[in-house]
Amino acid sequence: MKILKSKILKGGFLNSGNEKEKTNPKILEIKKIVLEKIKPKKNEAEEMKNFLNDLLRVSKIIAVDAEPLIVGSMGRGTWLSGDNDIDLFLLFPKGISREELEEKGLKYGKKITEELSGKYMIKYAEHPYVRAEIKKRNVDIVPCYKIKKGERIISAVDRSPLHLKYVLSKLDPSLRDEVRILKQFFKGIGVYGSDLKNLGISGYACELLVIKYGKFENVIEAISKMKPGTVIDIERYWKSVKKVKEKFKNEVLILIDPVDKNRNTTASLSSENFIKIVSKTKEFLENPSIDFFFKKKKELTNEELKKIKSRGTKFIGILFEKPDIINDILYPQVRKASERLSKLLESHDFRLIRKCEFVNDESNKVYLIFELEFWTAPKIEKKIGPPIFVIKNSNDFLSKYKDAEFGPYVENNCWVIEKERRFDNASSLLKNFLSKDENELIQEGIPSYIAKSIQKEFRIIEHKEFWKTVKNDKELSSFLKEKYFEKIKI
Repeated sequence: MKILKSKILKGGFLNSGNEKEKTNPKILEIKKIVLEKIKPKKNEAEEMKNFLNDLLRVSKIIAVDAEPLIVGSMGRGTWLSGDNDIDLFLLFPKGISREELEEKGLKYGKKITEELSGKYMIKYAEHPYVRAEIKKRNVDIVPCYKIKKGERIISAVDRSPLHLKYVLSKLDPSLRDEVRILKQFFKGIGVYGSDLKNLGISGYACELLVIKYGKFENVIEAISKMKPGTVIDIERYWKSVKKVKEKFKNEVLILIDPVDKNRNTTASLSSENFIKIVSKTKEFLENPSIDFFFKKKKELTNEELKKIKSRGTKFIGILFEKPDIINDILYPQVRKASERLSKLLESHDFRLIRKCEFVNDESNKVYLIFELEFWTAPKIEKKIGPPIFVIKNSNDFLSKYKDAEFGPYVENNCWVIEKERRFDNASSLLKNFLSKDENELIQEGIPSYIAKSIQKEFRIIEHKEFWKTVKNDKELSSFLKEKYFEKIKI
């Protein structure tokens, strides 16, 4: 396959030029080492092939009115060594109802699992499905409708079989290893996975990038030149970049799905992770290293801890038990809770420098962390009322604050009073707010599962206790190190 140098064309479309460029020998050597670590060995691949054949054989016997299909990286031949997650889809004709699809999907999923001596649980996404453990492998058995390219989807997962068909028809088998290397690169820099936890790049997107640009180094070169709002349209569905950007407004990378021109394959990619991907590809091209592929978590050094403490700000952490829910529900709720509490702090004049959220899967703890520029306030707060010319509103304001400690008085044609502040420090405000019962917390904007967990027990950690917690929790320390000391290459 001809290696092409990529460039950004006028209007924002990313495409290929025709300049040849030799690959850095160091990159070739790194690729070889990485592939040796991540590509399934012959015996592992053979075992997986036998397992998948057995799974399909049993599925065809049991799911008599559905078409069983292995989708995802297993079906597309781009899976990594040690990957035991399998997606078995049961394709039903469009004529059956949604209720029947769900009912039969669960029924067949359970029977398939039992026939293969496995165990299962029911999971919920857009509709319920079976998650099975069979011979130490995780198998999601998912019902969907069988649709053709261009047909409207009925359920969110209906596109997956079309993705399989497209990749198998377009990805040269010789480039499957390039996909594997690209996936590992994204894993290594912490941006792999388009789920709501990672907000990164999916395996399917990796395959599309390799279909578009060819070898790993070509993809990395192309990404290093990308700007926010870059458009990649492999099948050239869209004639105008302006219309694409109007359709996918404020999405940092627009990779048009070849099986659905109205879908952005990288829609879930966060702006933070997009900038990180571009930065890391630049770093890698300048100084190739295997360290980009295998992330080594490092804790904050004593020097770095001193540097954060010397900022003169205050860190407050809210610590509570991680709810037992799937990540696609957990992480949006954690972020929403953090956003609600940051607004609470700001509304009481406790100004934020930064906020972040961290979930420790090992200890099952959630941290909501706030770095404050101001964490105490005067005993008195100033309330600015309506203009004196607005009689009704003025009367309401004056009536409401008739017992104010100071005022009323007029400033810039507006009524003003000064009253005693209820909370003069951020900790007491947070403690009071979070001590409400579960229903009150939900009414105040805290998501349901987070409210339930906080209502059971929460801790506010600050001062020495916060930094002691950071030192004792290696995962948290590593998280903060990345947040505060990882440099972005522009």
